[in-house]
Amino acid sequence: MADVSFKRGNTFACDFTWTPGAAGPANLSSTTIASSVKDTCGNEYDLTVAIAGDGLSFTTNYVGDTSSWALGNAKWDVKFTFPGSVISRTETFRINVVEQITE
Repeated sequence: MADVSFKRGNTFACDFTWTPGAAGPANLSSTTIASSVKDTCGNEYDLTVAIAGDGLSFTTNYVGDTSSWALGNAKWDVKFTFPGSVISRTETFRINVVEQITE
């Protein structure tokens, strides 16, 4: 599990690169990807996911305002549902949401 620090009130987005494995798909072109963040108060924030045209990278982005996200360790996951398979894979991250000091 990876840890990320994030200052609430900022834009929340992340770029990922897909590295094909021996058993997985060569790219993500036909894969469904969902992602969300759950803060320490249990509020869930759905992220927008955009897969690059070549299927070898994708971006997650929260389009709303993050200034109300609860401080502390939030949970963030990215779920992959591969074409033609009932099996999905989820990657989970922790986000340390910190307050912005300078206004």
